Amino acid sequence: MEKLKSRKFWFALLGALLPIIAQYMNEDIVSVEAIELSAGIIIAYILGQGYVDGQEKSNGISQKEES
Repeated sequence: MEKLKSRKFWFALLGALLPIIAQYMNEDIVSVEAIELSAGIIIAYILGQGYVDGQEKSNGISQKEES
């Protein structure tokens, strides 16, 4: 539930939806390209969030060991 309050999440969601919306509003964009752009944004968000979560866990473990 905390992720729904994240600005990163909302910008990633908006970034994933905009190419699809733009495809319907503009005939020059092919639907396959719009889906590929959206998938790229979603993958980048997942990888980025995984990296951040991994860094938080590794920092939490090292801080506990130092205490």
